[in-house]
Amino acid sequence: MLKSYFITTLRSLKKNPVFTLVNVIGLSVGVAAFVLITLFVRDEITYDKFHTKVDRIYRGISVHERGFVFGMADPVIDQMKSKIPGLEKAARIDFGTRAILKYKDELVFEDELYTADPELFQIFDFPLLYGNENDALIADNNLVISKHIMNKYFEGKNPLGQSLKFANNDQSYVISGVLEDIPDNSRFQFNFIKTFPKATAGSPWQPKGLFYGLFSTPINTEELSVRLKEIAKESGYPGVDQINFLIEDFGDLYLESERSFTASGVSGDKQFINIFAIVGLLLLSIACINYINSATAKSFSRLKEIGVRKVAGANNGHIQKQFLIETFVLTLISVAIAAGLAEICLPLVNQLSGKHLTLDYFNNPFNLAFILGLVPLITLLAGLYPSVFVSRFNALKIFRGGQSQGKGTLRKSLVVFQFAITLVLVFGTLIIKNQVKLFKSGDLGINPEGVLITAKPRSIDFPVFKSLLEGVGGVEKVVSSPLPYGQSASQMPLNWNMDTEKEEMLVSYSWTTLDFGKALGIKILQGRDFEEGNSDDFNNSILISQAIAKKLAWENPLGKSVEVFNDKYELTSRRIIGVYQDINVYLKTGAPMNVMFSSNQVYNVNIKLADQSQEETIAKITKTWNEEFGETPFEVSYLEDRLAANYEKEERFGQIFNYFSWLAILIAALGTFGLSAYTIAQKYKEIGIRKVLGASVSGIVVRLISNYVLLILVAMFIAVPVSYYFMSGWLQDFNLRVSISPLVFLSGFGLALLVVILTIGYESIKAALSNPVDILRNE
Repeated sequence: MLKSYFITTLRSLKKNPVFTLVNVIGLSVGVAAFVLITLFVRDEITYDKFHTKVDRIYRGISVHERGFVFGMADPVIDQMKSKIPGLEKAARIDFGTRAILKYKDELVFEDELYTADPELFQIFDFPLLYGNENDALIADNNLVISKHIMNKYFEGKNPLGQSLKFANNDQSYVISGVLEDIPDNSRFQFNFIKTFPKATAGSPWQPKGLFYGLFSTPINTEELSVRLKEIAKESGYPGVDQINFLIEDFGDLYLESERSFTASGVSGDKQFINIFAIVGLLLLSIACINYINSATAKSFSRLKEIGVRKVAGANNGHIQKQFLIETFVLTLISVAIAAGLAEICLPLVNQLSGKHLTLDYFNNPFNLAFILGLVPLITLLAGLYPSVFVSRFNALKIFRGGQSQGKGTLRKSLVVFQFAITLVLVFGTLIIKNQVKLFKSGDLGINPEGVLITAKPRSIDFPVFKSLLEGVGGVEKVVSSPLPYGQSASQMPLNWNMDTEKEEMLVSYSWTTLDFGKALGIKILQGRDFEEGNSDDFNNSILISQAIAKKLAWENPLGKSVEVFNDKYELTSRRIIGVYQDINVYLKTGAPMNVMFSSNQVYNVNIKLADQSQEETIAKITKTWNEEFGETPFEVSYLEDRLAANYEKEERFGQIFNYFSWLAILIAALGTFGLSAYTIAQKYKEIGIRKVLGASVSGIVVRLISNYVLLILVAMFIAVPVSYYFMSGWLQDFNLRVSISPLVFLSGFGLALLVVILTIGYESIKAALSNPVDILRNE
């Protein structure tokens, strides 16, 4: 019996090549996209989850009531070990930094240098290729390196007992361990791990790192945070009344925490992941809808076959099995092709996502089980309704010619749903592209052209450094550089109306030096900039942005005072001397930027170059740098490139969305083509009669196409509010954002309309040009 079903299936697929090809292509593309998206989403949601004890690992940080975030003081951690039940292991890990290696008389930058306690290896799963996890960080001069560093500096040979010297602290370290390769989806990508020295200078209350703890069972993080406050008070923690403690589940940090605290600054975007997951499901849904529509439409061309089977004794169950097996075979072929397509497209996905994903079906049980599991799943999703639909046909009505084909309400609804999904993706793509275009060409409030960013050597004071570099031909100005020029900024409270009812708002801030505004082309709209030699500017003045001035709502803010923290984190009063144009270099902070004046803390600088011969000027700067600061490697980047990196994720997101939109259009077009081919074939008799009655070719074509145009119009009315709602929410995260123009929706609708016309135009014209005599003779 089963053999008979398969033979009939193969005959049916061979007899209907258009149906077979359209559905195989549509399902293959939809499944391949779904597989790739699932691979990406799974990698994101399993970030840091490879640690076997991840459900019992927690991170602890300290949060000042004024918004400052820092590590946890040693005395608090020590008290936790004795006073917190269930705490099995505790370790400090610092924020990570860049290493400057002294190697063969050269200075070399390397990323991912961390300082940690030996218990690191008892808490996390970072196995060693060489060395012993139990004693790898026992001595102050121990150093654990990555396999990458071993291959780079020791030719891949066992380096245990050999030394590396850091220019960061001018100390040599003995290599005591080599890490196995760390999974890509780990927040820690250690290149070097050294231990905290046992004897340290300074206050014990000065935090040296973040707390990471392994507990015997999962804990209530809120209760532990409250308990830590009590422990800190009992320990005599200075200023503890202004400090709270935050305990976070380590496994949730990547997606849930706003703070990375790693050298690479790695963090995920839950919104992106949710969107990708939904898009993957929608693409698979579109492919399944294609099959449902074409299968139900094609079933009317098999009425006699179904009638004969029923007369011969087949019941509804037999008919359902036949059509489900047809779906199964078609799905099996499609999934096999999809597996190959996914493998072919994987390098592009890795390029766009910045990941190193692999499918490796035969060495990865999950991926193999997943791809095989799609076959029965899609068989049921796509084949169940058509099989039930066909099995209900009445044999008597079939042979009497009375089997109604119905109004096709479900098919029309599915087409509308299909194109609504496609339009949502198209609208989203256009809005993302417009937003990225605004990032590139919008008014940032600064002019980044010809501005370099570099780190000032710690061994020299800023005034001397500034004088040396401004003496180089082609250098116009050297000023401090506010960091990070990135997705978000440091924030602090700003108080005003101190004489009446004090009010407070959160603002982004930056310490700057003289001529910062001139070097970056910042426009002063009211008042003046900081002046050289004016000590009052240094101690008591402040510049505020347009956004802050608007929030303060003073008719004239000049000369008014506000309270902010100084560079020593002391609350001080400062007088407003100027208002400047809003600066939009921070993409995703909700607080307006506030520039403050201080020359005491300068670690990074902007170098403004003259327009001419910039490469030659950089060569001169390099020569001067090497002569004066040879102990520090010269590393420089253009501010324009740094700002472009801010929206790299959004640009990648837009590119991925663009590909998915075209895939959705392709799948929808294939489905429309297949469906229209069968529905138009069913209307040949009607077309013949209309032509006999005098209908024109153009009139028939318009009539055939208009039905689909109406469906696309309905889909647009659904897609527009859905797209507007979700994309408006996405845009709210950005300081500088586009408005959603009606042109976006008209363009998307025009594209969908063009696809439909091109897709069904051929079949419509072919039908309209047919000879009515031939049509009616065959009826």
